[in-house]
Amino acid sequence: MAGMTKSRNGEQPCRTRGRRADALRGGRKTMRKFTPIAALLALAVVLAACGDDADTGSDDNGASSDNGAAADDGEQITLNLWTFGNFGYDELIEEYEADNPNIKIETLIQEFDPHHDALITSIAAGSGGPDIAAAEVAFIGAFTNQADAFLNILDYGAADITDDYLEWKWDQATTLDGSATIGLPTDVGGMAICYRMDLFEEAGLPTDRDEVSALWANSWEDYIEVGKQYKDATGRDFIDNEGLLWDAVVNQSPETYYDSNGELIYADSEQVRYAWDIVVAALEAEIDAKTPAWSAEWNAGMNNGDFAVLTCPAWMRGYVEDQAPDTAGNWDIATVPEGGGNWGGSHLVIPAQTEHPQEAYDFLSWLLAPEQQLRVFEGTGNFPSTPEVYDSPAMREFTSEFLNNAPLGAIYADNALDVVAQNVGPNYNLINQEFGEALNRISDGLESPEEAWETAIANIDRELSF
Repeated sequence: MAGMTKSRNGEQPCRTRGRRADALRGGRKTMRKFTPIAALLALAVVLAACGDDADTGSDDNGASSDNGAAADDGEQITLNLWTFGNFGYDELIEEYEADNPNIKIETLIQEFDPHHDALITSIAAGSGGPDIAAAEVAFIGAFTNQADAFLNILDYGAADITDDYLEWKWDQATTLDGSATIGLPTDVGGMAICYRMDLFEEAGLPTDRDEVSALWANSWEDYIEVGKQYKDATGRDFIDNEGLLWDAVVNQSPETYYDSNGELIYADSEQVRYAWDIVVAALEAEIDAKTPAWSAEWNAGMNNGDFAVLTCPAWMRGYVEDQAPDTAGNWDIATVPEGGGNWGGSHLVIPAQTEHPQEAYDFLSWLLAPEQQLRVFEGTGNFPSTPEVYDSPAMREFTSEFLNNAPLGAIYADNALDVVAQNVGPNYNLINQEFGEALNRISDGLESPEEAWETAIANIDRELSF
């Protein structure tokens, strides 16, 4: 279960080189070379230590700037907020500006990769960055590993609101020794399985969500067996792609690529090997449609019935509704095999280069307070990281007509409470990509499962040795 990302500040991952996926695409992934996050952030810390007199003024790209006197002097302060996708903050920003007329929030919303690339580059440069930025879970481990590049919000009173948030989500942005927390949690991506009721009925399988959940509640092996039954009955594929199955399984354990002390265990982790065996079993059963996530083919497959199930975090509902509107009422939602798990979710962090740390923290702590997170959930479906709202009527009674009136609020709230702490670590992207590429080679018939495993381990060992 994706959870606690803590990093060892004593380790210097700037020695690591590698690559990452544009986003974990599942199936066949689009890859590109990159300079590792951890290395750039380590460089940023060195540059900051050597160049305290450096100019951290504004550029023309929405970067943080010195706007004169502090907010309590009544002068205008502009805070630059960088996000990606749809965080659902527009109305809240307008409300905050109305209540704080000397604060102006400028937003820059980009796609996932350009956003994180720009943030990493600005931090490494020591200037040109925002006052506040979103950091997705796959990046927060590397960021926390270089905590000096960010504001330690414990120095601004964040310790007083720790209990407002899920413990495992709070810990993702906290160093292993507990001395620094670099951001506040936004949403979480509690896991479930979305399935096509009409396709299940055609295959002679149960369609009631409780009965479907029971089909695979005990194990992912049972999930694969249901996929075989489905394909035998219909001749069609069951899952969308092997990459997203890998993510769902590998992230259901407190220890995957790193242990709780921050030590690398990817080669010996029982959960990593279990996830590997499950995905290999799916490939050998030939129940995989091999449609890359986020592709036009994947989007069309939701409409066309090219696959019958989707790993379905809370935020996926809106995506499916947008891409497959004609299937409204044909989808429902079941629990994920073996329970728990998390895919996605973010934090908002404050780069140390900000000229307005107090104002940035004041806005941040208001924006991500429980009552605001509940409002965002009602508007966008982004699931709160604040458990005090989980028992509210607005949450427990929240349903989705698109998903056969499924009680999404209750389902995802219960899941979020089941997630356990996991140390994602500073080189999560590099390691995860190598395993993904290895599974692609099996899918393409280029290597046997054991050959692909050995290649993946060798590649990771080599890249982490630089």
